[in-house]
Amino acid sequence: MPYAYIFAGGAIGASLRYLISQLNTDLTFPLGTWLVNVIGAFAMAWCSTTALSLLRHHPKLKKGLTTGLIGALTTFSTFQFELVSLFNQGNAFILIIYALTSYVGGMAACLLGLKLGGRQHA
Repeated sequence: MPYAYIFAGGAIGASLRYLISQLNTDLTFPLGTWLVNVIGAFAMAWCSTTALSLLRHHPKLKKGLTTGLIGALTTFSTFQFELVSLFNQGNAFILIIYALTSYVGGMAACLLGLKLGGRQHA
């Protein structure tokens, strides 16, 4: 039953996301969401590659880390909502910087995670 592992990982990931989201309170740039998504991209790639060998015999724990913890830590919906909010505020410069650094930063973090995790490509 992998659900218990996913639930526990999700509780930890959601709690971490909430704590990091507190960085957003006084900033125009949504730093908290940006951090959890870039960190999550790295962590997902690293865990997925490293976990293939380290957790080969523990698939429930791997699901708890990837689907649970990292899945709850990262947030595409909040990212999209913040982009729309920046658009509605007329803050095009921050919107563009946020979107570009999120996508490019996430891809770079994912590639780094894959490399450090032992695989050059997915």
